[in-house]
Amino acid sequence: MFAKDRVLVVDAGNTSIKFTAFENDQILWTRRDESDLAVIGFIPDAVYLASVLSSEESALLYADIQSQFPKSRCFALSSQSSACGVNNAYVEPSRLGVDRWLGVVAAHHIMTCDAVVVDAGTAIKVDVVDKDGAHLGGYIAPGLVMMEGALLSKTARVRYDANEVVAGQGLPNSTARAVSEGCLEMTLGFLERIHRRYPDCRWVATGGDAQVLLDLLGIPIECQPNLVALGAKLVGDEQRRGNK
Repeated sequence: MFAKDRVLVVDAGNTSIKFTAFENDQILWTRRDESDLAVIGFIPDAVYLASVLSSEESALLYADIQSQFPKSRCFALSSQSSACGVNNAYVEPSRLGVDRWLGVVAAHHIMTCDAVVVDAGTAIKVDVVDKDGAHLGGYIAPGLVMMEGALLSKTARVRYDANEVVAGQGLPNSTARAVSEGCLEMTLGFLERIHRRYPDCRWVATGGDAQVLLDLLGIPIECQPNLVALGAKLVGDEQRRGNK
């Protein structure tokens, strides 16, 4: 490995950008949506960018990172047919979202067994990878906020204020509860159905809604908030070694 190697992982998602600083394999800190990383005093040897933004937005972000860290080597990560002992199930590997790919790579190395990977963010993504590193495929479904927003945008009379979304017992007795709890039940049913299909897999979850789902599912799951960053570190290090 690299002696005293410092790496900045930039995970550009649909709703936010997450920055994770590594020294060798140790995470030093994480930040979200920083506008000027140069002022924090962390000068990386390399920057790994994983972006699900459009090609144009990704290119602008890459150029901005290069301008902030002109002496750092910058790598734009993408989904591949294989990396770090994991084989991509997609016929066109590049069509698999890089966030999903990096989560699968990280899960394979963390779990070392048949695993289900859940990323509960803007969308809820579920992938399965076996103990030998074969990615078997997966699903994409609307996340809780997206599902709720889609329902509200397509109906004229389903309306409520944010302060009306309160916890309650029994069947929902308000529009706010009907929508929020209905979307939650749909998500839980989706995940429980996958659990029935893959009962022997261990589960690992990441994303902003991961903890909410963990508390309600009743399925043993490991919560790993930095899963994508850990996968980016593995894939980026391998890419750097290959480029030397």
